Amino acid sequence: MKKIAVLFLSIIAVAVLQGTAAAQTDNTQTFVSARIGLQNQGATYHLLEVFQTRGKWIVPDVGYIDFADARDYREIFIGGGAVLYSSERFTVIEEVYLNQACGPASGGAAYLMPWSLLGFKITPKLGGEAVYFPYLPLNKAGRIQHVLERVKLEYGLTHFKIGGGYGAYQFGDGPWQNKPFVTATIKGGRFGNLELWLQRTPTNKAQLQVQYVRAF
Repeated sequence: MKKIAVLFLSIIAVAVLQGTAAAQTDNTQTFVSARIGLQNQGATYHLLEVFQTRGKWIVPDVGYIDFADARDYREIFIGGGAVLYSSERFTVIEEVYLNQACGPASGGAAYLMPWSLLGFKITPKLGGEAVYFPYLPLNKAGRIQHVLERVKLEYGLTHFKIGGGYGAYQFGDGPWQNKPFVTATIKGGRFGNLELWLQRTPTNKAQLQVQYVRAF
């Protein structure tokens, strides 16, 4: 519970960026994203990310993630990118991060992480997105990893969206771990969006992911 409290206190602290964003140009926005994974035994991960969009450019983009016990393993990442293509039906975004793992279980591993998003719209209310990124080792402590974070299809209404999707993960030469999920998003306008993912993990455990995103 202490880690959860620290995470959400951090979100409140970052919200002071609202005053700064108000003085910026019209095409600059600051986004705060916080995510947590929950199972019966408690939190499985915490993630906090802050990034700015400046027209088509996304910079800076900084974040933190830990898994179950932050004392053993955590990652800090920083990067940036751009919207490479945008139309009524498709959006392509590419970013590149430098990722540093910390903690006694990390071995000091460092990674280069190219991050790709494809957004698509089938009808005005039906659309989705796909996100993929690999961990490319920069030192001997790192192991290559592949993360298909999400491929999801959603149906949007005025104040919420519902849908489903699929995620997958591979560590080194190990087997792919598959994670189908259902999702619901409450659209809060200027108060931000709250998204819930419910999925069954490869170990047959139910996991709830909660994500809050707000733009300033």
